[in-house]
Amino acid sequence: MRTYVNWASGRNTGLVFLIIMGLAFHELYKATGITILGIISPVNESKWEHWKMAFFPMMIIGGIEYFILGLRGSNYLFSLMAGSVAFLLVTFGGIELYGMIVGKAHIFVHVTTFLMGAVAGQLLRYHIMANTRESSAFLILGIIVTGVLLAIFTLFTFNTPRYEYFRDSLTGTYGIYENK
Repeated sequence: MRTYVNWASGRNTGLVFLIIMGLAFHELYKATGITILGIISPVNESKWEHWKMAFFPMMIIGGIEYFILGLRGSNYLFSLMAGSVAFLLVTFGGIELYGMIVGKAHIFVHVTTFLMGAVAGQLLRYHIMANTRESSAFLILGIIVTGVLLAIFTLFTFNTPRYEYFRDSLTGTYGIYENK
């Protein structure tokens, strides 16, 4: 428990890397054209594809913390999952809420909600790590939700649902293969 509290006091470093990595992921697939990177990086300009910019950098930062910094415990994966979900909800819920109230959300709103989501996700992660007891139920829930999200991101990259939220706003196509 003490390790989590000490690491949480230095969370700004993780937050900075999370934001930089998330923003860099926006162009990762476009810059490389490597199909496998399309699973973790937006393959088009649909709203859905941008969820990857929040989820996968959070997972990578979490993996680095786990292996290199030695953060352990059954609530670690749960806190990572909860922080990732918070990041997604604050970022993309904020964009949708803005769109419903004000109208079309422009780049400033997207970047601002991304920053707010990153902060909310990291704060929730560290709060959970510092203030919960280890639990096998937390571990199981973390594994299940994270696994489901990984599966959905992979599936929807290659077999994209034909709904507006998944349609590329520039080309009108869906997914990595640009199907109409």
